[in-house]
Amino acid sequence: MHYKISYSNPLTHFLEIEALARGVDGPYLDLKLPIWRPGRYEAAYYAKNVQRLQAFSLQDRPMEVTKISPSTWRIVTGGENEVKIKYRYYAHQMDAGGSFLDEHLLYINFVNCMVYTEKLVDSPCEVYLDIPSHYKIACGLQQPGNSLIADSYHQLVDSPLIASESLQHYNYTAGGSTFHLWIEGEHPMEMNRVISQFEKFTETQIRTMGEFPAKEYHFLFLLLPYRFYHGVEHHTSTVICIGPSNELNKEALYQNFLGVSSHELFHAWNVMKIRPKELMPFDFNAPTIFPTGFVAEGFTTYYGDLFLKRSGVFSLEQYLEELKRLLERHFMNFGRLNNSLVDSSIDLWMDGYQPSAPHKKSSIYVEGAVVALLLDLQTRVTSHYTKSLDDVIRMLWTGFGKTGKGYALEDICDLCEKAAGSSMKGFFTHHIEGSQDTRGLLQEYLAHFGLQLSFEDRSNRLERTLGIKLLEKEEGLEIILIEPGSAGEQHLSVRDIITSINKTPAKEWVEQSHTIRELDIQVIRNFQSKQVQLSIDDGNSFLKVPKVTPMAPLSSEQAERLGSWLGG
Repeated sequence: MHYKISYSNPLTHFLEIEALARGVDGPYLDLKLPIWRPGRYEAAYYAKNVQRLQAFSLQDRPMEVTKISPSTWRIVTGGENEVKIKYRYYAHQMDAGGSFLDEHLLYINFVNCMVYTEKLVDSPCEVYLDIPSHYKIACGLQQPGNSLIADSYHQLVDSPLIASESLQHYNYTAGGSTFHLWIEGEHPMEMNRVISQFEKFTETQIRTMGEFPAKEYHFLFLLLPYRFYHGVEHHTSTVICIGPSNELNKEALYQNFLGVSSHELFHAWNVMKIRPKELMPFDFNAPTIFPTGFVAEGFTTYYGDLFLKRSGVFSLEQYLEELKRLLERHFMNFGRLNNSLVDSSIDLWMDGYQPSAPHKKSSIYVEGAVVALLLDLQTRVTSHYTKSLDDVIRMLWTGFGKTGKGYALEDICDLCEKAAGSSMKGFFTHHIEGSQDTRGLLQEYLAHFGLQLSFEDRSNRLERTLGIKLLEKEEGLEIILIEPGSAGEQHLSVRDIITSINKTPAKEWVEQSHTIRELDIQVIRNFQSKQVQLSIDDGNSFLKVPKVTPMAPLSSEQAERLGSWLGG
């Protein structure tokens, strides 16, 4: 396939794409556009952004085009063996998996917008970019001039592109590979510090895995002026969108910047090479259904922060703060008690990334990371501190990633048992295929490493006594979560907006100290004002907040184990 991308008016956000298919045989040609993309295993149907697809012979004779499925066009070739295709693609989605065009920036994930034929999916591809001559281009593909060369369609759609006049470029080396940092957007970060810390966590990852799977790797950063956080992995690159860019010198956002970068880099092994058997190879026009999303994303989430601590980029305090945030998200998700990680992995195609019924599902990212933490600690304890989850990941790399063989759920269990030296089937049954609570196990195994998991009361009396989590809105306090079985569940609903309590504006009331038990609450529910009268019991404590702290004092054994696990 040969492609040309141009645009006439970037303010319309339409890419003008021409494609040439050679070596066509048969009376018709079926053109397809992916219905999903790697890294997000849900229905996307990018064809919704295509405007007026047309086909022609090399002599510009129009060919008949018929839509035969939401993402497939059938072209009647009339015996021609070369077909020209023209269409426009609406590129106005700014996230790490989208495509975006304006007067300053061209950003493309080719999986969104490049049509393909199944017969030519393994053939070389060339893309010519008709863009301003002063634009710099960041992409993992070969770049002769304004062209991009890919060995196959699979490589093309795995290689996102950023082009702009203001693109900044930095690089460093680690483990014999070159790593590029491409930055689009203004920021206050001190780049010598950034590069030094990237070198540290990159070297730590390579040291753990033994080698890096590519000679060159590209971090493509889109720094945005508003609050945003998203990253997507590729074989030799990642796109990371984060903001607000003017706050990247503040520690909280900068830690997120480092965290997502470490996470996405580890995907170069886990998912891009170490892959579930159901994704071998990627089929861009079939649903992706697999039970091991907790390995693909949960293990990566766990290791992303762990590598930052082991490399010295994070202090112990910073790592424990990230662990606290992870556990808070874990314990605030009551869906973990209703839907297993396996079921939630399978449900990704349907609702894995979207809101669904309250308390319906686990998160393959959060719950998967907690499972990875438990597998790591349990393996260390059971093997008498001679093995860890690191050994499981390395066995996955040598046995599956390097060989191109896809793994199954039972393979993960077998490798965990091999590392631990004992059966892990009970753990998998209860905490991966089942939805048993992990609280007791977390407390037990963290204690082996001198860490105490405790739970504190929430400071907000309304949240604590009623079991409702509140979010400030202009109209009042919106209820975004209710703990099952809590007092609030009997009187209030998710999405209720509390406007006043005992005739005091709700925001003011929760900031004041009260002992009164009888409450007259005004809420907006379904756009109507409602009065709710209830009594609160200060003996209740719902939505407790987890806290992870070092024990005082640590025994010498605990200190040694903690250092072996976290480094330093």
